[in-house]
Amino acid sequence: MLKKLYVVYLVVFLGISIGAIVIGSYGINDQKSHIYVLPDGYTGWVEIRYEQEDSLPLPREGAEYVNLIPRTGILNTSDSPTSGEMKFYYLDEQGNRKRIELDMIRSQAMKTKYVLTSNGTKEELSVNVFFVGTEQQWNDVKSRN
Repeated sequence: MLKKLYVVYLVVFLGISIGAIVIGSYGINDQKSHIYVLPDGYTGWVEIRYEQEDSLPLPREGAEYVNLIPRTGILNTSDSPTSGEMKFYYLDEQGNRKRIELDMIRSQAMKTKYVLTSNGTKEELSVNVFFVGTEQQWNDVKSRN
Protein backbone atom coordinates (compact mmCIF):
# COMPACT_ATOMS: atom_id res chain seq x y z
CA MET A 1 0.00 0.00 0.00
CA LEU A 2 2.77 2.45 0.91
CA LYS A 3 4.62 1.58 -2.30
CA LYS A 4 1.52 2.38 -4.44
CA LEU A 5 1.05 5.68 -2.63
CA TYR A 6 4.69 6.55 -3.27
CA VAL A 7 4.33 5.75 -7.01
CA VAL A 8 1.17 7.91 -7.26
CA TYR A 9 2.94 10.75 -5.42
CA LEU A 10 5.94 10.48 -7.74
CA VAL A 11 3.77 10.50 -10.90
CA VAL A 12 1.77 13.53 -9.67
CA PHE A 13 4.96 15.37 -8.66
CA LEU A 14 6.59 14.72 -12.04
CA GLY A 15 3.42 15.79 -13.88
CA ILE A 16 3.22 19.06 -11.96
CA SER A 17 6.96 19.71 -12.44
CA ILE A 18 6.81 19.14 -16.20
CA GLY A 19 3.68 21.31 -16.46
CA ALA A 20 5.37 24.14 -14.56
CA ILE A 21 8.43 23.99 -16.82
CA VAL A 22 6.30 24.05 -19.98
CA ILE A 23 4.17 26.96 -18.73
CA GLY A 24 7.22 28.88 -17.52
CA SER A 25 9.05 28.37 -20.81
CA TYR A 26 6.02 29.56 -22.75
CA GLY A 27 5.90 32.77 -20.72
CA ILE A 28 9.61 33.47 -21.23
CA ASN A 29 9.47 32.72 -24.96
CA ASP A 30 6.39 34.92 -25.36
CA GLN A 31 8.21 38.02 -24.09
CA LYS A 32 9.14 40.59 -26.71
CA SER A 33 12.60 42.09 -27.09
CA HIS A 34 12.97 45.86 -27.25
CA ILE A 35 15.68 47.82 -29.01
CA TYR A 36 16.07 51.42 -27.87
CA VAL A 37 17.84 53.61 -30.43
CA LEU A 38 18.88 57.02 -29.08
CA PRO A 39 20.46 60.01 -30.81
CA ASP A 40 24.26 59.82 -30.69
CA GLY A 41 25.59 61.03 -27.33
CA TYR A 42 22.13 61.50 -25.77
CA THR A 43 22.04 61.76 -21.98
CA GLY A 44 19.02 62.41 -19.82
CA TRP A 45 15.59 60.98 -19.19
CA VAL A 46 13.83 58.79 -21.76
CA GLU A 47 10.08 58.25 -21.64
CA ILE A 48 8.04 55.92 -23.85
CA ARG A 49 4.31 56.69 -23.70
CA TYR A 50 2.10 53.76 -24.65
CA GLU A 51 -1.43 53.50 -26.08
CA GLN A 52 -1.39 56.97 -27.64
CA GLU A 53 -4.26 57.04 -30.14
CA ASP A 54 -2.73 59.44 -32.68
CA SER A 55 0.68 57.72 -32.67
CA LEU A 56 2.18 55.01 -34.84
CA PRO A 57 2.96 51.50 -33.63
CA LEU A 58 6.61 50.71 -32.97
CA PRO A 59 8.49 49.41 -36.02
CA ARG A 60 9.78 45.84 -35.80
CA GLU A 61 13.04 44.17 -36.71
CA GLY A 62 12.00 40.53 -36.83
CA ALA A 63 10.38 39.85 -33.46
CA GLU A 64 11.98 42.89 -31.78
CA TYR A 65 10.24 46.20 -31.14
CA VAL A 66 12.35 49.20 -32.16
CA ASN A 67 11.96 52.34 -30.02
CA LEU A 68 13.42 55.24 -32.04
CA ILE A 69 13.90 57.88 -29.36
CA PRO A 70 13.83 61.50 -30.61
CA ARG A 71 16.10 64.26 -29.22
CA THR A 72 13.29 65.28 -26.84
CA GLY A 73 13.63 61.90 -25.09
CA ILE A 74 9.86 61.31 -25.34
CA LEU A 75 8.43 58.68 -27.70
CA ASN A 76 4.69 58.17 -28.20
CA THR A 77 3.37 54.88 -29.57
CA SER A 78 -0.02 53.28 -30.10
CA ASP A 79 1.39 49.94 -28.90
CA SER A 80 0.63 48.54 -25.46
CA PRO A 81 3.53 48.01 -23.08
CA THR A 82 5.19 44.58 -23.14
CA SER A 83 7.96 43.10 -21.06
CA GLY A 84 11.12 41.54 -22.39
CA GLU A 85 14.81 41.94 -23.02
CA MET A 86 16.06 45.50 -23.51
CA LYS A 87 18.98 46.53 -25.75
CA PHE A 88 20.26 50.10 -25.98
CA TYR A 89 22.09 51.80 -28.86
CA TYR A 90 23.27 55.20 -30.01
CA LEU A 91 22.63 56.02 -33.68
CA ASP A 92 25.37 58.07 -35.36
CA GLU A 93 24.93 60.39 -38.37
CA GLN A 94 25.96 57.60 -40.76
CA GLY A 95 23.15 55.37 -39.48
CA ASN A 96 25.41 53.04 -37.49
CA ARG A 97 24.37 51.71 -34.10
CA LYS A 98 26.79 51.63 -31.19
CA ARG A 99 25.83 49.58 -28.14
CA ILE A 100 25.17 51.54 -24.94
CA GLU A 101 26.56 49.63 -21.97
CA LEU A 102 24.09 48.80 -19.22
CA ASP A 103 26.06 50.82 -16.66
CA MET A 104 24.78 53.90 -18.54
CA ILE A 105 21.11 52.95 -17.98
CA ARG A 106 19.66 53.94 -14.64
CA SER A 107 16.34 53.92 -12.81
CA GLN A 108 14.39 51.97 -15.46
CA ALA A 109 10.73 51.51 -14.50
CA MET A 110 7.28 50.90 -15.94
CA LYS A 111 4.80 53.17 -14.24
CA THR A 112 1.64 55.20 -14.50
CA LYS A 113 1.97 58.92 -15.12
CA TYR A 114 -0.70 61.60 -15.10
CA VAL A 115 -0.45 64.48 -17.59
CA LEU A 116 -2.64 67.53 -18.04
CA THR A 117 -4.44 67.58 -21.42
CA SER A 118 -5.24 70.67 -23.49
CA ASN A 119 -8.85 70.64 -22.25
CA GLY A 120 -7.72 70.73 -18.61
CA THR A 121 -8.34 67.10 -17.69
CA LYS A 122 -5.77 64.64 -16.40
CA GLU A 123 -4.86 61.69 -18.60
CA GLU A 124 -3.40 58.48 -17.20
CA LEU A 125 -0.46 57.13 -19.22
CA SER A 126 1.45 53.88 -19.09
CA VAL A 127 5.10 54.84 -19.48
CA ASN A 128 8.51 53.24 -19.48
CA VAL A 129 11.13 55.63 -18.13
CA PHE A 130 14.87 55.41 -17.68
CA PHE A 131 17.88 57.68 -17.40
CA VAL A 132 20.86 57.47 -19.74
CA GLY A 133 24.15 58.80 -18.41
CA THR A 134 27.25 58.30 -16.35
CA GLU A 135 27.18 57.82 -12.61
CA GLN A 136 28.18 61.47 -12.17
CA GLN A 137 25.38 62.69 -14.46
CA TRP A 138 22.90 60.50 -12.55
CA ASN A 139 24.13 61.86 -9.20
CA ASP A 140 23.81 65.43 -10.52
CA VAL A 141 20.19 64.78 -11.56
CA LYS A 142 19.34 63.17 -8.22
CA SER A 143 20.87 66.08 -6.27
CA ARG A 144 18.67 68.59 -8.16
CA ASN A 145 15.47 66.76 -7.20
